[in-house]
Amino acid sequence: MPLDQKRTFSLDTIAGCLLAGLVLLYLRRYMGINHDAALYLGQALLERWPDIFQSDLFFAHGSQGSYTALPWLVSRAFDLATPGTVFLVGTVIGLLCFTAASWFFLHAVLPPRQRYWALLGVLCLPPAYGVVRIFSYGEPFLTSRPLAEAFCLFGLGLLARKRTMLGIFCAGIALLLHPLQALAASLIAWPWLVMQNRRWLHALWLVIPITLLGFTDIAPFRDLFQPIDTTWLADVRGFTGQLFLGTWNAADFNVLAFDAFILTYAWRKLPTKFGTWCLSALIGLALGMSANLILVDWLNLTLPAALQLWRVHWLAHLFAMASVAALLYHDLNNREPARAFCLGLALILVRNASWPWLLFAALYVAWLRLLGTTPSLVKRTLGLTCVLGMLTLFAVYAANEWLPFRMAHYRLELYAVDRRLLVFPLLALGLPLIGVMVWERCSRAWRRVMLFLALMPLLLAGMIRWDARPPMVTSIENNPFRPNMFGPTIPRYAHVFWVGDLYPSVWLTLHRAEFFSVRQLAGAIFNRGTAVEAHQRLDRVLLAMREDLYCQQQPLKQREACQLDDEAMRIACQPGPTRRPDYMVLPYHQPQRAAGRWDFIDPATGQPAVSYWLYSCAQVMDDLDIHAPVQPR
Repeated sequence: MPLDQKRTFSLDTIAGCLLAGLVLLYLRRYMGINHDAALYLGQALLERWPDIFQSDLFFAHGSQGSYTALPWLVSRAFDLATPGTVFLVGTVIGLLCFTAASWFFLHAVLPPRQRYWALLGVLCLPPAYGVVRIFSYGEPFLTSRPLAEAFCLFGLGLLARKRTMLGIFCAGIALLLHPLQALAASLIAWPWLVMQNRRWLHALWLVIPITLLGFTDIAPFRDLFQPIDTTWLADVRGFTGQLFLGTWNAADFNVLAFDAFILTYAWRKLPTKFGTWCLSALIGLALGMSANLILVDWLNLTLPAALQLWRVHWLAHLFAMASVAALLYHDLNNREPARAFCLGLALILVRNASWPWLLFAALYVAWLRLLGTTPSLVKRTLGLTCVLGMLTLFAVYAANEWLPFRMAHYRLELYAVDRRLLVFPLLALGLPLIGVMVWERCSRAWRRVMLFLALMPLLLAGMIRWDARPPMVTSIENNPFRPNMFGPTIPRYAHVFWVGDLYPSVWLTLHRAEFFSVRQLAGAIFNRGTAVEAHQRLDRVLLAMREDLYCQQQPLKQREACQLDDEAMRIACQPGPTRRPDYMVLPYHQPQRAAGRWDFIDPATGQPAVSYWLYSCAQVMDDLDIHAPVQPR
């Protein structure tokens, strides 16, 4: 290769890496130890301080941490840095591994230019799958999912390169990190292996020993044919409804149907190497969803419910988003921009949970047959209509986002409206693709100008804005292991109920067991006892939670004067046959004597933004002059 070609290749590589980094920084900003990252924090704390946390509701009847190696690794990292730093660095590692693995796979199955567009599709287009309110691939927080997804993709890339044993080894690492994500990926990898060599059908012989284990007392196989009892089933449906396809809503099924449509079309139209993977994704998706429907929704079997076979959608959705970008490249390269706009509008309509996307999807498929000989004016008119449709949807979306931004007093640290606007697919994928097309049409000199005057400054700005933790979250994470934050030191084995669910303040800052939080019920399907005890604890604090919700919905002045009534405090704190919280943290100055107080200081104003009071249940009962135990209602 001549020297000038080597330099051009190097410049392209640097620019491509910088653009991928920009996408990660602007679209996957760090919001702190939130979502499921808080659960992994709790599991790591249990590894280090089992005496404190083993009675916590999330761990009392068994921990999900026994199925993943990540909590042990995180707990060891606490020797090197604070939890806030560990989770921030871990998030960066997870995102980089996921991005590198996506590129490693796509590099093996798509042509040079098309593969980079596909990578941008994976990184820029909506990553939400399954129950789209909850799950997404490549999450911007530290859990075992992004790391397991990365090793799954590395494994698929090795399979595509005919390195089968190394691919299986990577799958084993993914299994150690997150068995559910790895099992879901195997439902797609196995059909692909069968299409390469029918001898992989012999893997079906594994059904026999697994079935026999279902009749033994060996965990977890003993639950293979064990139905979920009626009471537990009601709890699981209420706490973790995502396990049942019957509880999914229209938005979830819109995404599922769109992915199936795109994978079907990409199987026939994209290069064979990638098209074969799209076909295997379709087969795996059908296997996972049908098995979940029969074994979980209809038969209500315990182990299949815990395996969550619907998670096969994570990899199928990733392939679908890569396919969208690859198809856009194909259309634009063939000078069919109007057709590309039609696909873009269908995607945005899916995101809005609007079924009319089917019309534009059908038009996209039939475009060449219906409009192959149509005058270009008609095509341009249709393309312009699609562009206007996308702009209209964006305008509506931006108007809806402006209201919460205004309620946050136009403060970006409280509501990152810029990030919220950028994740809209029209901008999320459109802006990077415009940048790629401009880059390809520039001379080498202008590429250097773009690199130093556009990409690098934007990268620096993205690095500054990436840590988007709200001030309250930053305050919580910067004050770990402070059981005396309210003044007096909370006893080591106390259970604390923090109304309003300021997660993970009890685990991280107070370093104590949490009495009750909805997130503690995430593993209810794995342990029946968790659901049973959750009801008992919820009975204690339900009235307090309802009154807190009422107070939070009041105007600011009334909210500041709001209080929980004596009945709510009595039900929560009275002695009885079920466990009560030892302490309660409330954002209200109650008539009962407080054991301590903590003021959150707004860094922008230097003034207290919210105050929390610590109440001892024993002291509350003395102040309420209640001495005889009363059954909680």
